[in-house]
Amino acid sequence: MNKVGVRAIMHDIQEVLNSDPSKYINLSAGNPTLLPEVYKMWEDSLSNILNNGELGNIVSKYGSSYGTYELIDCIREYFYNNYDVKLERENILITSGSQNLFFLALNSFCGTNDKNDLTRALIPMLPDYAGYSGVALEKNIIEGIPPLITKIDNHTFRYELDKESFLERVMENRDIGAMVLSRPNNPCGNVLSEKDILFISNVCSELNIPLLIDSAYAPPFPAINFVDMNPILTDNIVHCMSVSKAGLPGERIGIAIGKPQYIKVMEAFQSNISIHSSRLGQRMVADSLQNGQLPFISVKYIREHYKQKYLTLKKALTIFMPDDIPWFLHCAEGSLFSWLWLENLPLEDKEFYNKLKEQNLIVVPGNSFFHDSYAVSMHARECIRISLTATDDDIMRGIEILSNVTKECYKESISISTS
Repeated sequence: MNKVGVRAIMHDIQEVLNSDPSKYINLSAGNPTLLPEVYKMWEDSLSNILNNGELGNIVSKYGSSYGTYELIDCIREYFYNNYDVKLERENILITSGSQNLFFLALNSFCGTNDKNDLTRALIPMLPDYAGYSGVALEKNIIEGIPPLITKIDNHTFRYELDKESFLERVMENRDIGAMVLSRPNNPCGNVLSEKDILFISNVCSELNIPLLIDSAYAPPFPAINFVDMNPILTDNIVHCMSVSKAGLPGERIGIAIGKPQYIKVMEAFQSNISIHSSRLGQRMVADSLQNGQLPFISVKYIREHYKQKYLTLKKALTIFMPDDIPWFLHCAEGSLFSWLWLENLPLEDKEFYNKLKEQNLIVVPGNSFFHDSYAVSMHARECIRISLTATDDDIMRGIEILSNVTKECYKESISISTS
Protein backbone atom coordinates (compact mmCIF):
# COMPACT_ATOMS: atom_id res chain seq x y z
CA MET A 1 0.00 0.00 0.00
CA ASN A 2 1.33 3.43 -0.92
CA LYS A 3 1.73 5.77 2.01
CA VAL A 4 0.21 9.22 1.68
CA GLY A 5 -0.15 12.31 3.84
CA VAL A 6 1.16 12.11 7.37
CA ARG A 7 1.92 8.36 7.03
CA ALA A 8 4.31 9.12 4.18
CA ILE A 9 5.99 11.88 6.18
CA MET A 10 6.32 9.81 9.36
CA HIS A 11 7.65 6.86 7.33
CA ASP A 12 10.22 9.14 5.75
CA ILE A 13 11.21 10.56 9.13
CA GLN A 14 11.63 7.08 10.58
CA GLU A 15 13.77 5.93 7.67
CA VAL A 16 15.95 9.02 7.91
CA LEU A 17 16.48 8.66 11.65
CA ASN A 18 17.13 4.92 11.39
CA SER A 19 19.80 5.53 8.75
CA ASP A 20 21.99 7.61 11.08
CA PRO A 21 20.26 8.89 14.22
CA SER A 22 23.33 10.74 15.53
CA LYS A 23 23.49 12.82 12.36
CA TYR A 24 20.14 14.55 12.81
CA ILE A 25 18.56 16.96 15.28
CA ASN A 26 15.13 15.45 15.79
CA LEU A 27 12.44 18.04 16.56
CA SER A 28 9.68 15.74 15.30
CA ALA A 29 9.38 13.19 18.10
CA GLY A 30 6.09 12.49 19.83
CA ASN A 31 7.60 10.03 22.31
CA PRO A 32 7.49 11.64 25.77
CA THR A 33 10.66 12.38 27.72
CA LEU A 34 11.13 9.83 30.50
CA LEU A 35 11.88 12.10 33.46
CA PRO A 36 13.63 10.56 36.51
CA GLU A 37 10.59 11.19 38.72
CA VAL A 38 8.29 9.56 36.18
CA TYR A 39 10.57 6.52 35.84
CA LYS A 40 10.67 6.16 39.65
CA MET A 41 6.87 6.29 39.84
CA TRP A 42 6.43 3.44 37.35
CA GLU A 43 9.34 1.50 38.85
CA ASP A 44 7.69 1.71 42.29
CA SER A 45 4.37 0.53 40.86
CA LEU A 46 6.00 -2.46 39.20
CA SER A 47 7.99 -3.24 42.37
CA ASN A 48 4.78 -3.27 44.40
CA ILE A 49 3.28 -5.79 42.01
CA LEU A 50 6.35 -8.03 42.22
CA ASN A 51 6.77 -7.72 45.99
CA ASN A 52 3.12 -8.54 46.60
CA GLY A 53 3.31 -11.67 44.44
CA GLU A 54 0.63 -10.41 42.05
CA LEU A 55 2.49 -10.70 38.75
CA GLY A 56 1.49 -14.27 37.93
CA ASN A 57 -2.20 -13.62 38.49
CA ILE A 58 -2.09 -10.43 36.41
CA VAL A 59 -0.25 -11.68 33.32
CA SER A 60 -1.58 -15.25 33.16
CA LYS A 61 -5.31 -14.52 32.92
CA TYR A 62 -7.68 -12.85 30.51
CA GLY A 63 -9.87 -10.06 31.85
CA SER A 64 -12.96 -8.02 31.06
CA SER A 65 -13.08 -6.13 27.77
CA TYR A 66 -14.18 -3.08 29.77
CA GLY A 67 -10.94 -3.16 31.78
CA THR A 68 -10.08 -4.22 35.32
CA TYR A 69 -12.52 -3.19 38.02
CA GLU A 70 -9.55 -2.07 40.07
CA LEU A 71 -8.55 0.65 37.57
CA ILE A 72 -12.13 1.55 36.68
CA ASP A 73 -13.00 2.07 40.35
CA CYS A 74 -9.85 4.16 40.90
CA ILE A 75 -10.95 6.44 38.04
CA ARG A 76 -14.46 6.68 39.46
CA GLU A 77 -13.12 7.61 42.88
CA TYR A 78 -10.70 10.19 41.48
CA PHE A 79 -13.33 11.95 39.36
CA TYR A 80 -15.79 12.02 42.27
CA ASN A 81 -13.26 13.37 44.76
CA ASN A 82 -11.67 15.94 42.43
CA TYR A 83 -14.38 16.95 39.95
CA ASP A 84 -17.57 16.01 41.85
CA VAL A 85 -18.54 13.74 38.96
CA LYS A 86 -20.27 10.47 39.81
CA LEU A 87 -19.42 7.69 37.37
CA GLU A 88 -20.65 4.12 37.19
CA ARG A 89 -18.53 1.25 35.92
CA GLU A 90 -20.62 1.24 32.73
CA ASN A 91 -19.37 4.80 31.99
CA ILE A 92 -15.73 3.70 31.61
CA LEU A 93 -13.81 1.69 29.03
CA ILE A 94 -10.10 0.91 29.22
CA THR A 95 -8.56 0.58 25.75
CA SER A 96 -5.20 -0.35 24.25
CA GLY A 97 -4.00 3.25 24.11
CA SER A 98 -5.66 6.37 22.75
CA GLN A 99 -4.87 5.52 19.09
CA ASN A 100 -6.83 2.31 19.50
CA LEU A 101 -9.51 4.24 21.36
CA PHE A 102 -10.08 6.54 18.39
CA PHE A 103 -10.01 3.61 16.00
CA LEU A 104 -12.84 2.09 18.00
CA ALA A 105 -14.77 5.35 18.34
CA LEU A 106 -14.50 6.77 14.82
CA ASN A 107 -15.27 3.46 13.14
CA SER A 108 -18.13 2.74 15.55
CA PHE A 109 -19.93 6.03 14.94
CA CYS A 110 -18.80 6.97 11.40
CA GLY A 111 -18.59 5.28 8.02
CA THR A 112 -21.16 3.64 5.77
CA ASN A 113 -24.37 2.98 7.69
CA ASP A 114 -27.13 0.40 7.11
CA LYS A 115 -28.78 2.81 4.62
CA ASN A 116 -25.54 2.89 2.61
CA ASP A 117 -24.99 6.55 3.54
CA LEU A 118 -21.54 7.78 4.55
CA THR A 119 -21.48 9.46 7.95
CA ARG A 120 -18.44 11.60 8.68
CA ALA A 121 -16.38 12.72 11.66
CA LEU A 122 -16.22 16.51 11.86
CA ILE A 123 -13.31 18.36 13.47
CA PRO A 124 -14.77 21.69 14.71
CA MET A 125 -11.48 23.58 14.36
CA LEU A 126 -8.45 22.72 12.29
CA PRO A 127 -5.58 21.91 12.53
CA ASP A 128 -5.91 18.76 14.61
CA TYR A 129 -4.26 15.40 15.16
CA ALA A 130 -3.30 13.84 11.82
CA GLY A 131 -3.79 10.35 13.23
CA TYR A 132 -7.58 10.67 13.12
CA SER A 133 -7.48 10.25 9.34
CA GLY A 134 -5.13 7.31 9.77
CA VAL A 135 -7.49 5.25 11.93
CA ALA A 136 -10.55 5.60 9.68
CA LEU A 137 -11.35 2.40 7.79
CA GLU A 138 -13.03 4.29 4.94
CA LYS A 139 -11.82 7.22 2.86
CA ASN A 140 -13.12 10.77 3.18
CA ILE A 141 -14.56 10.25 6.66
CA ILE A 142 -12.60 13.03 8.38
CA GLU A 143 -13.53 16.63 7.65
CA GLY A 144 -12.69 19.86 9.44
CA ILE A 145 -13.53 23.53 9.75
CA PRO A 146 -10.76 26.07 9.01
CA PRO A 147 -9.94 28.28 12.01
CA LEU A 148 -10.06 32.00 12.48
CA ILE A 149 -6.51 33.37 12.86
CA THR A 150 -5.74 36.11 15.37
CA LYS A 151 -2.32 37.78 15.45
CA ILE A 152 -1.61 38.71 19.05
CA ASP A 153 1.72 40.52 18.59
CA ASN A 154 4.59 40.65 16.09
CA HIS A 155 5.45 36.98 16.56
CA THR A 156 2.50 35.33 18.33
CA PHE A 157 -0.86 34.14 17.04
CA ARG A 158 -3.81 32.02 18.10
CA TYR A 159 -6.49 29.97 16.35
CA GLU A 160 -10.13 30.64 17.22
CA LEU A 161 -13.24 28.55 16.61
CA ASP A 162 -15.17 29.83 13.57
CA LYS A 163 -18.67 29.25 14.96
CA GLU A 164 -20.43 30.64 11.90
CA SER A 165 -18.65 28.32 9.44
CA PHE A 166 -19.06 25.43 11.87
CA LEU A 167 -22.83 25.90 12.06
CA GLU A 168 -23.11 26.40 8.31
CA ARG A 169 -21.40 23.05 7.69
CA VAL A 170 -23.60 21.27 10.21
CA MET A 171 -26.81 22.67 8.74
CA GLU A 172 -25.71 22.19 5.12
CA ASN A 173 -25.55 18.40 5.36
CA ARG A 174 -26.37 16.41 8.46
CA ASP A 175 -24.13 13.53 7.48
CA ILE A 176 -22.08 13.72 10.67
CA GLY A 177 -21.77 10.66 12.89
CA ALA A 178 -19.42 12.15 15.49
CA MET A 179 -17.27 15.16 16.22
CA VAL A 180 -13.68 14.91 17.40
CA LEU A 181 -11.09 17.33 18.75
CA SER A 182 -7.97 17.32 20.89
CA ARG A 183 -7.72 19.54 23.98
CA PRO A 184 -4.93 20.59 24.43
CA ASN A 185 -4.56 20.50 20.70
CA ASN A 186 -2.02 18.40 18.84
CA PRO A 187 -0.29 19.99 16.88
CA CYS A 188 -0.67 23.64 17.93
CA GLY A 189 -1.24 23.54 21.70
CA ASN A 190 -4.52 25.48 21.56
CA VAL A 191 -7.00 24.88 24.41
CA LEU A 192 -10.58 25.51 23.36
CA SER A 193 -12.46 27.31 26.13
CA GLU A 194 -15.14 25.64 28.22
CA LYS A 195 -17.64 27.96 26.53
CA ASP A 196 -16.56 26.72 23.08
CA ILE A 197 -16.71 23.08 24.17
CA LEU A 198 -20.22 23.47 25.56
CA PHE A 199 -21.27 25.24 22.34
CA ILE A 200 -19.99 22.29 20.27
CA SER A 201 -21.51 19.81 22.72
CA ASN A 202 -24.93 21.45 22.40
CA VAL A 203 -24.77 21.14 18.61
CA CYS A 204 -23.83 17.46 18.98
CA SER A 205 -26.74 16.99 21.35
CA GLU A 206 -29.15 18.38 18.75
CA LEU A 207 -27.72 15.95 16.19
CA ASN A 208 -27.77 13.08 18.72
CA ILE A 209 -24.09 12.26 18.10
CA PRO A 210 -21.06 11.94 20.40
CA LEU A 211 -18.36 14.58 20.85
CA LEU A 212 -15.03 12.77 21.25
CA ILE A 213 -12.57 14.89 23.24
CA ASP A 214 -8.99 13.70 22.95
CA SER A 215 -7.44 14.58 26.31
CA ALA A 216 -4.06 12.90 25.79
CA TYR A 217 -2.27 15.99 27.18
CA ALA A 218 -4.91 17.19 29.64
CA PRO A 219 -5.33 17.00 33.41
CA PRO A 220 -5.44 15.03 35.61
CA PHE A 221 -2.63 13.22 33.78
CA PRO A 222 -0.29 13.98 32.09
CA ALA A 223 -1.52 17.54 32.81
CA ILE A 224 0.56 19.20 30.09
CA ASN A 225 -1.69 22.26 30.19
CA PHE A 226 -0.26 25.75 30.66
CA VAL A 227 -3.66 27.42 31.15
CA ASP A 228 -6.39 26.45 33.61
CA MET A 229 -8.63 23.66 32.35
CA ASN A 230 -10.57 20.70 33.68
CA PRO A 231 -12.33 17.73 32.09
CA ILE A 232 -15.74 18.68 30.67
CA LEU A 233 -18.34 15.95 30.83
CA THR A 234 -21.82 16.27 29.32
CA ASP A 235 -24.31 13.62 28.29
CA ASN A 236 -22.90 13.38 24.76
CA ILE A 237 -19.17 13.89 25.44
CA VAL A 238 -16.84 10.89 25.36
CA HIS A 239 -13.83 12.04 27.36
CA CYS A 240 -10.75 10.19 26.10
CA MET A 241 -7.60 9.95 28.23
CA SER A 242 -4.18 8.33 27.93
CA VAL A 243 -1.19 7.59 30.15
CA SER A 244 1.26 7.50 27.24
CA LYS A 245 2.50 11.07 27.74
CA ALA A 246 2.78 10.36 31.44
CA GLY A 247 5.67 8.04 30.63
CA LEU A 248 3.91 4.76 29.85
CA PRO A 249 3.48 4.62 26.05
CA GLY A 250 4.72 1.04 25.85
CA GLU A 251 1.86 -0.39 27.92
CA ARG A 252 -0.89 1.14 25.73
CA ILE A 253 -3.51 2.32 28.23
CA GLY A 254 -6.34 4.55 27.04
CA ILE A 255 -9.45 5.55 29.01
CA ALA A 256 -12.85 6.50 27.60
CA ILE A 257 -15.52 8.07 29.82
CA GLY A 258 -19.03 8.56 28.49
CA LYS A 259 -22.62 7.41 28.69
CA PRO A 260 -23.16 3.64 28.56
CA GLN A 261 -24.74 3.56 25.09
CA TYR A 262 -21.50 4.94 23.58
CA ILE A 263 -19.17 2.91 25.80
CA LYS A 264 -21.04 -0.33 25.09
CA VAL A 265 -20.62 0.05 21.31
CA MET A 266 -16.88 0.65 21.66
CA GLU A 267 -16.49 -2.23 24.13
CA ALA A 268 -18.15 -4.65 21.71
CA PHE A 269 -15.75 -3.55 18.98
CA GLN A 270 -12.73 -3.89 21.30
CA SER A 271 -13.74 -7.34 22.54
CA ASN A 272 -13.61 -8.63 18.98
CA ILE A 273 -10.30 -7.10 17.88
CA SER A 274 -8.08 -7.14 20.97
CA ILE A 275 -10.12 -8.49 23.92
CA HIS A 276 -8.63 -5.97 26.37
CA SER A 277 -5.62 -3.77 27.03
CA SER A 278 -2.57 -4.76 29.06
CA ARG A 279 -3.59 -5.99 32.51
CA LEU A 280 -0.10 -5.24 33.80
CA GLY A 281 -0.30 -1.66 32.57
CA GLN A 282 -3.77 -1.28 34.07
CA ARG A 283 -2.51 -2.49 37.44
CA MET A 284 0.43 -0.05 37.36
CA VAL A 285 -1.87 2.88 36.54
CA ALA A 286 -4.32 1.88 39.28
CA ASP A 287 -1.48 1.73 41.82
CA SER A 288 -0.08 5.16 40.89
CA LEU A 289 -3.54 6.74 40.78
CA GLN A 290 -4.59 5.23 44.09
CA ASN A 291 -1.52 6.52 45.94
CA GLY A 292 -1.82 9.95 44.30
CA GLN A 293 1.54 9.84 42.54
CA LEU A 294 0.27 9.98 38.96
CA PRO A 295 -1.61 13.31 39.22
CA PHE A 296 1.05 14.76 41.53
CA ILE A 297 4.01 13.86 39.30
CA SER A 298 2.07 15.08 36.27
CA VAL A 299 1.52 18.57 37.67
CA LYS A 300 4.81 19.04 39.52
CA TYR A 301 7.26 17.55 37.02
CA ILE A 302 5.76 16.69 33.62
CA ARG A 303 3.91 19.99 33.13
CA GLU A 304 6.84 22.08 34.33
CA HIS A 305 9.28 20.20 32.13
CA TYR A 306 7.40 20.99 28.91
CA LYS A 307 6.62 24.53 29.98
CA GLN A 308 10.35 25.15 30.34
CA LYS A 309 10.99 23.51 26.95
CA TYR A 310 8.50 25.93 25.36
CA LEU A 311 10.33 28.87 26.94
CA THR A 312 13.63 27.52 25.56
CA LEU A 313 12.09 27.26 22.09
CA LYS A 314 10.63 30.76 22.29
CA LYS A 315 14.01 32.12 23.41
CA ALA A 316 15.75 30.38 20.50
CA LEU A 317 13.27 31.81 17.99
CA THR A 318 13.74 35.29 19.46
CA ILE A 319 17.53 34.99 19.21
CA PHE A 320 17.84 33.44 15.75
CA MET A 321 14.77 34.36 13.71
CA PRO A 322 14.93 37.79 12.02
CA ASP A 323 12.26 40.39 12.77
CA ASP A 324 11.75 41.24 9.11
CA ILE A 325 10.39 37.75 8.34
CA PRO A 326 6.72 37.23 9.31
CA TRP A 327 7.01 34.28 11.71
CA PHE A 328 4.43 33.53 14.39
CA LEU A 329 4.40 31.02 17.23
CA HIS A 330 1.04 29.76 18.45
CA CYS A 331 0.18 30.69 22.04
CA ALA A 332 1.50 28.14 24.52
CA GLU A 333 -1.59 26.62 26.15
CA GLY A 334 -0.58 22.95 26.38
CA SER A 335 0.71 19.68 24.82
CA LEU A 336 4.31 18.70 24.07
CA PHE A 337 4.47 20.47 20.70
CA SER A 338 4.83 24.00 19.40
CA TRP A 339 3.39 25.27 16.12
CA LEU A 340 5.25 27.72 13.92
CA TRP A 341 3.58 29.71 11.14
CA LEU A 342 5.83 31.22 8.46
CA GLU A 343 3.49 33.63 6.71
CA ASN A 344 3.98 33.88 2.94
CA LEU A 345 6.52 31.06 3.01
CA PRO A 346 7.80 30.98 -0.59
CA LEU A 347 7.57 27.18 -0.81
CA GLU A 348 5.25 24.47 0.49
CA ASP A 349 5.76 22.86 3.88
CA LYS A 350 6.88 19.51 2.38
CA GLU A 351 9.59 21.23 0.31
CA PHE A 352 10.62 23.26 3.36
CA TYR A 353 10.79 20.01 5.36
CA ASN A 354 13.14 18.56 2.74
CA LYS A 355 15.39 21.64 2.85
CA LEU A 356 15.61 21.35 6.64
CA LYS A 357 16.32 17.62 6.32
CA GLU A 358 19.24 18.42 4.01
CA GLN A 359 20.66 20.47 6.90
CA ASN A 360 20.11 17.52 9.30
CA LEU A 361 17.06 18.99 11.05
CA ILE A 362 13.81 17.00 11.27
CA VAL A 363 10.43 18.65 11.93
CA VAL A 364 6.88 17.70 10.89
CA PRO A 365 5.29 19.65 8.01
CA GLY A 366 1.88 21.02 8.94
CA ASN A 367 -0.38 20.32 5.98
CA SER A 368 -1.43 16.82 7.09
CA PHE A 369 -2.96 18.23 10.27
CA PHE A 370 -5.56 19.94 8.11
CA HIS A 371 -6.91 16.57 6.83
CA ASP A 372 -7.32 17.72 3.20
CA SER A 373 -10.21 19.97 4.33
CA TYR A 374 -8.01 23.03 3.97
CA ALA A 375 -6.13 21.97 0.85
CA VAL A 376 -6.73 25.19 -1.08
CA SER A 377 -5.35 27.41 1.67
CA MET A 378 -1.77 28.66 1.70
CA HIS A 379 -1.83 28.81 5.49
CA ALA A 380 -2.00 25.03 5.74
CA ARG A 381 1.27 24.84 3.81
CA GLU A 382 3.05 27.50 5.87
CA CYS A 383 3.16 25.71 9.23
CA ILE A 384 5.43 23.19 10.92
CA ARG A 385 5.14 21.24 14.17
CA ILE A 386 8.13 21.34 16.53
CA SER A 387 8.49 18.82 19.34
CA LEU A 388 9.33 19.93 22.87
CA THR A 389 10.85 16.54 23.73
CA ALA A 390 14.40 17.40 22.60
CA THR A 391 17.25 18.61 24.81
CA ASP A 392 17.74 22.34 25.30
CA ASP A 393 20.92 22.16 23.24
CA ASP A 394 19.15 20.42 20.34
CA ILE A 395 16.31 22.95 20.45
CA MET A 396 18.75 25.86 20.27
CA ARG A 397 20.85 24.28 17.50
CA GLY A 398 17.76 23.16 15.62
CA ILE A 399 16.18 26.61 15.63
CA GLU A 400 19.44 28.13 14.46
CA ILE A 401 19.37 25.79 11.45
CA LEU A 402 15.68 26.54 10.88
CA SER A 403 16.41 30.26 10.96
CA ASN A 404 19.22 30.00 8.42
CA VAL A 405 17.10 27.92 6.02
CA THR A 406 14.12 30.25 6.47
CA LYS A 407 16.21 33.34 5.70
CA GLU A 408 17.61 31.68 2.59
CA CYS A 409 14.12 30.73 1.35
CA TYR A 410 12.73 34.25 1.75
CA LYS A 411 15.90 35.74 0.26
CA GLU A 412 15.64 33.53 -2.82
CA SER A 413 11.98 34.51 -3.23
CA ILE A 414 12.81 38.22 -3.13
CA SER A 415 15.62 37.72 -5.63
CA ILE A 416 13.30 35.90 -8.04
CA SER A 417 10.52 38.49 -7.72
CA THR A 418 12.89 41.42 -8.40
CA SER A 419 14.79 39.83 -11.28
